[in-house]
Amino acid sequence: MLVTDWRSPASSTLARIPDARVRQFWDPRHLVSLELSRMRMAKPGQPEPYCCQDKGFFWDEAILFAPKAQWKDAPMSVFWNGPVWKMIASLERSVGN
Repeated sequence: MLVTDWRSPASSTLARIPDARVRQFWDPRHLVSLELSRMRMAKPGQPEPYCCQDKGFFWDEAILFAPKAQWKDAPMSVFWNGPVWKMIASLERSVGN
């Protein structure tokens, strides 16, 4: 959601989080962000991000769901915060690494 986000991130950017379980998105139409907003409102009580929301869009967020969570079920997050580069240690603690 930066002015410079006019194309998908370089592989060096994506390589910052090498865990195979991680899914990173470049979403120029903000579809994932809109769905996250909807899910957050529909399921109060889940972790709230401290930052990274602009004009109703979430960006640069690390979100962790329970094992076997399915997007179609609109699961509650176990961890949700950002920006990603500041949250790596907290996220690792959440998954027990």
